[in-house]
Amino acid sequence: MPEVYTNAELTADTVRREHIRLGVIGNPIAHSKSPQMQQAALDAHGIPARYIRILADTAAGAFEETLRHLDELGFTGANVTVPFKKNAFAAAVKADALSTLCGAANTLVRKEDGWHCHNTDGPGFERAIFELTHKKLHELNILILGACGGAGSALAAQCALAGCPQLTLVNRPRPQLQELADTLDPHAKGSIVTAHFGSGELADMLRQTQLIVNATSLGLKVGDSLPIPPELLTPQHIVYDIVPHDTPFRRLATEQGCLTDNGLGMLLWQGAYAFEHWYGFLPQIAPMRAALCR
Repeated sequence: MPEVYTNAELTADTVRREHIRLGVIGNPIAHSKSPQMQQAALDAHGIPARYIRILADTAAGAFEETLRHLDELGFTGANVTVPFKKNAFAAAVKADALSTLCGAANTLVRKEDGWHCHNTDGPGFERAIFELTHKKLHELNILILGACGGAGSALAAQCALAGCPQLTLVNRPRPQLQELADTLDPHAKGSIVTAHFGSGELADMLRQTQLIVNATSLGLKVGDSLPIPPELLTPQHIVYDIVPHDTPFRRLATEQGCLTDNGLGMLLWQGAYAFEHWYGFLPQIAPMRAALCR
C-alpha cells in the first residue's frame, strides 16, 4: 500500500478492498503523522476503517475535484492541511463558528447535503498550550507568526475569542493581515495589533509578548529560513512551533532559554476533536498519543 495516495490511485476497488474511509489532504503530505494517530484511535474503538494521506494538486480547482472524488467514493470525512484550509472552508455547504470567523477549516464531514466543515485547530491549540504552560490563553500576551495562513488565522481567532489581552498578528505585507485584524476585533476582549516580518517595531512587540507561535510552514523543508531572528528571543518567551517535529527555529529558541514545544500536542487534540465530529464521541487519547511518539 502506498504511503501517499493521489486521485488516480484512489479507485472504488481500492477503497472497498482496503476499507479506506478517512484521510488527510495536503501538499506536501508525506510528512503527516495524522494517519498513525487516527489509525490508533480507529483500532482502539474497533472501527473497521483506514485513514490515509492524500496528495492534492495545487492547480486551481484541483482540491475541489479531490473532494468530489472522495464524495463519490463514500468517504466519512477528511482532515485538511497546508495549503488547502481556506479551500476547505469555501467548498463546504455548512461551517462551524470558528471556521466562519477565520475563513479556514481543517476538518470535513460528508453529509447528505454536501461537506460540512469544522476548525479543530483552535481548540486543539488551546488544549496543547494549557498542557505546556498550565495557563489559559486569556493569561498570555500572544504573537502569531504567519497569521494569515489557514492555521494561523484559526489560532488568531481562538486567541481573540478566549480573551487574550494582547494579540499581535505578524505576516508578510498583505491586505489580508489588516482584514483579519478587523474581522477579529469585534470578538476580542483585548487589543489586536499587526506587524510585518522584518519591521522595526517587531522587537518592541516581542518584549511585550509571553507566547510566540510559529504558524508559518517554515520548517517543513530542509533549508527553510527562520521566521524571526533568534537574537530577539529571551527566556521570558514561550515558543510554540505548530510544525509537529523539531525545527531549527525551535532548537534556537531552546538555546536562547525559551520554554519550547513542537506541534504534536496541537496535532493530537485537533485530531481527537476531528474524530469526535466524524463519529460523535471523543476517542481514547492514550493510543493516539502513543502512536505519535513512535
